[in-house]
Amino acid sequence: MTVHRLSLIQSVSGMGRALAIGLFALLFTTVGYAQEGPDALGIQMHTQTQMGGKKPALVLNPSYAVKRLKIVMKGALKGRTVRLKSGAIRPGGQKVLSWKQSVGMERWNATFTVQYHGGNADTFQLEFSSTVYPKISSKISKDMVHLDEQMLEVRLNQPAKKVEIQVIGDDGKMMYSGVEEYEDMEANTPLQVHWEQKAGIRVLKINLRVWSVFGFWIGTEITPFEVDIPHEDVEFEFGKSHIPTGEIPKVQHTLSLLREKLKRYGGLVQLQLYIAGYTDSVGSRSANQALSEGRARSIAQYFRTNGVRIPIFFQGFGEDAQAVPTPDETKERRNRRAVYVLSASAPAKQAAIPRSQWKRIP
Repeated sequence: MTVHRLSLIQSVSGMGRALAIGLFALLFTTVGYAQEGPDALGIQMHTQTQMGGKKPALVLNPSYAVKRLKIVMKGALKGRTVRLKSGAIRPGGQKVLSWKQSVGMERWNATFTVQYHGGNADTFQLEFSSTVYPKISSKISKDMVHLDEQMLEVRLNQPAKKVEIQVIGDDGKMMYSGVEEYEDMEANTPLQVHWEQKAGIRVLKINLRVWSVFGFWIGTEITPFEVDIPHEDVEFEFGKSHIPTGEIPKVQHTLSLLREKLKRYGGLVQLQLYIAGYTDSVGSRSANQALSEGRARSIAQYFRTNGVRIPIFFQGFGEDAQAVPTPDETKERRNRRAVYVLSASAPAKQAAIPRSQWKRIP
């Protein structure tokens, strides 16, 4: 009996699957001919899979006729034992032995007991890991899109292979189409994707197709397009939230600008209007919060009453997001303001929008 220590480079393959390569330590004891052992069984490992896809498996391609085979796999992390077995396998044939595994990684110590035709027997041990990833999904939000840098970040919950990107401009035409490929990229690692910008054209929406190393992909569309509507701030009466009669012309002018933007972009993307209200630091924080929300709601309601049919949302921030930082109880006209954003989705959190608790006007 001879004890051998060696290493095995495993290759993992399957339909639509990329090759995954890992280094596994082997310790096996051989009884019989020296050519017996793992090499005689031609072991390949399919040990990185997606939940709902193929199961983890050992793939056997023996060089010699196998009469019977037993494998006892003991999990080092979860304490689970898996037993696999096979009957006869002819030389050059293939046998796939798979097992069920929940999402996550397990480290296995597997003991192989093989009986070959002709009476030779063999026993050896193999240590390896297997990982089952959750069903493919990606994560991206507006705050992960950096328009000034012409770059975005996306995360995939599986090891990533490539990202295909298409960028549509605000003229409705394709601005950019490209592919970025990755190597040795672990699951949930931020993937940076870049594009080239055309002069004078803004990004309207971005289509992504993110591929895992297993051949699965998921498509995502994000619309970072936003238009700030220029306006003259309404001067409300002290402690009041209704629009004074003398301030109506300001809101009417803003309404005309809003209609122009809707006419230009409304046919390209489904737009929504977001109105944020703010106050200065005079008065209590709770009173200012309620006041800012009431004023934002009054403006939103005016637009709805006057024919704006797209979804309209409002939110008050009181004195929590000042345009000009001031001490408490400071009158500052520039902090008594509102912001109007025309967008396909809620504005990303930022200094001026620290919360996302939008309320919709019926």
